[in-house]
Amino acid sequence: MSTLKLNPTTELETVGLRSQNLYRIAGAAALMAGALFLVALVDLVIAGVTSAGWLSLLQNNWLVVLFQLNAGLNAVQYDLLNQLNLLDMAILALTATMYLGLYAALRRTSRIGAIIAALQPFLGLVLFIATKSAGRSGVMGAALVISLVMLRSHIFGKAIASLGILASLLLLVGDFGTTPDSPSNLLAISIGIGYVLLATWFLLIGARLLHLEQSVSRVRALASE
Repeated sequence: MSTLKLNPTTELETVGLRSQNLYRIAGAAALMAGALFLVALVDLVIAGVTSAGWLSLLQNNWLVVLFQLNAGLNAVQYDLLNQLNLLDMAILALTATMYLGLYAALRRTSRIGAIIAALQPFLGLVLFIATKSAGRSGVMGAALVISLVMLRSHIFGKAIASLGILASLLLLVGDFGTTPDSPSNLLAISIGIGYVLLATWFLLIGARLLHLEQSVSRVRALASE
């Protein structure tokens, strides 16, 4: 991961001094989203799909359901993807908040790309509430777009950008390729790998945004001297 070095005279405008609070909020949202994905994964691995208790409530995010469908685990119902899942709504809301911070950080690299990425989770949330099924792929679509933008920026580094591109492509293939009557071990593998990579990407983005907030805070202190 590249080290972000801020200079009051050359980097202040790039990262956006006014976005300090947004970086903090967006970073926290990214960490929360990543944690939700990881908790669901750990619960699935340890307890299986029959897990009881509050942890089982975190197990039915749409990506876990897609994995279960393709892996043929305990006859998971495809109808789970056609329900208004509060967990999926929370993930969409958290990722939408995260992308606002990424827009602030990357808008000078590619304003159009950053806008497209920032809008997708919000539009996905509205579409999901309206249809109860569509819109959740906005999370991966936004990850793909913003990761391509990151390749042109020094702020997040090529490793994080490449991780986001790979994770989003694997999950988009799994999402669009899943059908009710044709489970696929290949798609299950694609979703499983992409899921782990996406959760890791969220955590790295969260840490980076919080680091960015701290860096901007230091720039503010230098600028006021």
